[in-house]
Amino acid sequence: MNVIADFIGQIVQGFYGLTGDYGIAIVMITLSIKLLLLPLNIKQKKQLERQKEVSQKVTEIQRKYKNNQKKMNEELQKVYAENGLGSMGCLSTLIQMPIMIGLYHGIRSVIAMDATSVLLPWIPSLLLSDTTRILPIATLVLQIIPMLFPYLKCFEKKKMQKTPLSTILMLLAMNGMFVFMIPSGVGLYYFVSSLFTVIEQFIFLLSSLPPHI
Repeated sequence: MNVIADFIGQIVQGFYGLTGDYGIAIVMITLSIKLLLLPLNIKQKKQLERQKEVSQKVTEIQRKYKNNQKKMNEELQKVYAENGLGSMGCLSTLIQMPIMIGLYHGIRSVIAMDATSVLLPWIPSLLLSDTTRILPIATLVLQIIPMLFPYLKCFEKKKMQKTPLSTILMLLAMNGMFVFMIPSGVGLYYFVSSLFTVIEQFIFLLSSLPPHI
């Protein structure tokens, strides 16, 4: 993990050399990583869509052939054979976790105590947490937006599973304990990453709507 953190720290320093602002440097490295992982994330989303379709087919077969176990098994085998699904979702998570941890330590290791940013003019140091709570609250809002997409009318026909309000509140509480305490430099990474995720998810959902929508 130290190797990843050191490597990321060097990239942050490189972007800082180009911009003269650690905040902008953090935004640039965050966007670079998100863009590099974008093809993998898109594949993961498409696989989840396929898994949903397969699940619907399986349910229909089980309903249709509930009194004919042999025929049910034959049809299920056909569905599974035609829709072989890999472990792309797991792979994506495995790749992103060390990157996020490396970013956290890499950013903290290279930023000076007196480092500020034009992006966060109200914060005296990127190594301090945001006492105004502006950045953490904005990040939390962005993190829950994708969970609200299933409630939007334009996505009704996708029949996405809706996240219960209790779960959303629980996630807010858990994430809040983290984002309110982290250094603002790391918080800026989470804000930009969350914003990218919202835009990415919204565009993907729009592009996957049926043609007649």
